[in-house]
Amino acid sequence: MLAPDDLAQRLENDWLGKFPGSAVESGDLFAGAVAGWFVAAMAAGFPCTTAAARRPQLTAQAAGALAAGIGPTSGALLASGVAAYYAGQVFGTGVASFPLALPAGIALFTAALLELNLTPPDRAKQMAQGCHVLALSTLVVFPPPLVPAPIT
Repeated sequence: MLAPDDLAQRLENDWLGKFPGSAVESGDLFAGAVAGWFVAAMAAGFPCTTAAARRPQLTAQAAGALAAGIGPTSGALLASGVAAYYAGQVFGTGVASFPLALPAGIALFTAALLELNLTPPDRAKQMAQGCHVLALSTLVVFPPPLVPAPIT
């Protein structure tokens, strides 16, 4: 079960509290926190089996977003990167769709990045809410069961 408070704690401790020296390092720490949280994702009783393997994808997208500076572009790119990371994740035989709530995620990420007076815990909570909203709006599509058929 994905809990936003767990992710907020990870973001605060593993990313915001580290003071990374570059956008790439910052993107990697952000991706580590999100991927570490997303490994607990479940759909129809199936765990996500690709969360850790797709961390480098999120690292690259987060680094690009964070290199864009503080502003709406950075928030939109970071939310889009998280959304792209969620899309295509594998849960048993199911595959995750693209998050439907991308505009809400963009708004939450952008607000968290633009408000310079937020404390690290509050910034982490807002970023975690953005990740959680995107996760909740992601549907996992499972193939229909096949009808038994003889070998011909």
